[in-house]
Amino acid sequence: MTVPKPLDQPDALALDSIGLVADMANSVAAFDAARAGAEAVEIPWKPEAIRNVAICGMGGSAIAADLVAGAFRERLRVPVGVVRDYYLPGWISDDTLVIVSSYSGETEETLTACMQALERGSPSIGITSGGKLAGRYADEGIPIVPLPPGLQPRAAILRLLVPLVVMLDRMGVIASAGADLDESRDMVSESVATLGPDVPSEDNGAKTLAHSLLNTVPIIWGAEATSPVAQRWKCQINENAKAPAYWASLPELDHNEICGFEGMGEFGPMARLVMLRDPRHHRQVGRRFELTREIVEPAVGGVLEITADGNSPLARVVDLIMLGDYMSLYLGLLRGVDPGPVEAIGRLKSGLSATSNGQALGPA
Repeated sequence: MTVPKPLDQPDALALDSIGLVADMANSVAAFDAARAGAEAVEIPWKPEAIRNVAICGMGGSAIAADLVAGAFRERLRVPVGVVRDYYLPGWISDDTLVIVSSYSGETEETLTACMQALERGSPSIGITSGGKLAGRYADEGIPIVPLPPGLQPRAAILRLLVPLVVMLDRMGVIASAGADLDESRDMVSESVATLGPDVPSEDNGAKTLAHSLLNTVPIIWGAEATSPVAQRWKCQINENAKAPAYWASLPELDHNEICGFEGMGEFGPMARLVMLRDPRHHRQVGRRFELTREIVEPAVGGVLEITADGNSPLARVVDLIMLGDYMSLYLGLLRGVDPGPVEAIGRLKSGLSATSNGQALGPA
């Protein structure tokens, strides 16, 4: 079958008003800057003082935490929790390392969590481009990993993810992550070279995938380290392509969601099941992917399986992140929409701001 090539035309990126596709070419530089910035920050606490870790954030900031926790799930030396809420859980105390991540520094939920961390005397680190978070933490002498301003939070994933790996490594939560970071950087470089807009559709996995998902509703499944990647893909399709998408995780979905495919009805032909596989899945998880596909495939319009590449879990996660980010941007362009603006989120935040006593709301 001949693959249509609108993404290869000279004006293919004309709809991309803020240059999100073009900015993907800077991913290696973003990776390096994020790593160097996190390594340069002075941390006043000793690793042995930390009993557990809480990473607070919303949106892209929170998914970065999920991705890191998933990639290092077998190497975490202490419990690591991700907090998407206004309130910190009761277990967070003065021996909990609290990493507060907000690209804008204005995220309402994260600012509230920041104040509670200070009240509890938790050793804290901020990751932000500025805003109220940077100001409050700077006033308290809290270390800040500085990020460059002016980006869309969803486009800052490497700048949010890499400092988390560095900080958790430096605090002894994960050990010897340097090789993981080196391989992940190589994966970013390879992705830019093979998935960028100048690579023709027939040789570009992201463009081909975008064509396969055009005019469909993707249902994205992951497991273990690829579970948060599935969520990332779903969110990127929502924001970049302005299209519905859904995600779930094995083995949990085999205990509930699998039954829902019996009632797909007219929705079935529109649905595309996308399975994000990891060659190092637990063998039973691998069997579940295969058996679950056999059960649900008749109810959907098609199934796509994508297997991550790389030696380390972090590199495999980064491989899928880059593919999903490029794919979602291309999908938006194929749909004839500008991937940049997220007007629905802006309208929601304007409505909340009108009833929040003037407290500023910002992107995650």
